[in-house]
Amino acid sequence: MMVGIIIALWVKDFAVKVAAGMSFKYFGPFKEGDIVQLDGKKAMVIKIGLMMTVFGHKDVERGYIWRYVPNEKIAGLRLGKVVSNHRKETKP
Repeated sequence: MMVGIIIALWVKDFAVKVAAGMSFKYFGPFKEGDIVQLDGKKAMVIKIGLMMTVFGHKDVERGYIWRYVPNEKIAGLRLGKVVSNHRKETKP
């Protein structure tokens, strides 16, 4: 019985994380490659996964820094879009 309760709680937690990831990935204001302001630092959205998002930014002392953020914690970050898309688009 106890094992069943533990598994049910784990599945619920997993489902919440996946739902947050899908919501951020498909309906969020940011896409991979966008430049954002993340806790006061300019960063690039590297990868939006189902459970976590990877941001990258340059640090003068330590070089390029990767920051892994669980998607359910994205709403709690100071996160703002700097540029909608920095990549060069080609016209047909």
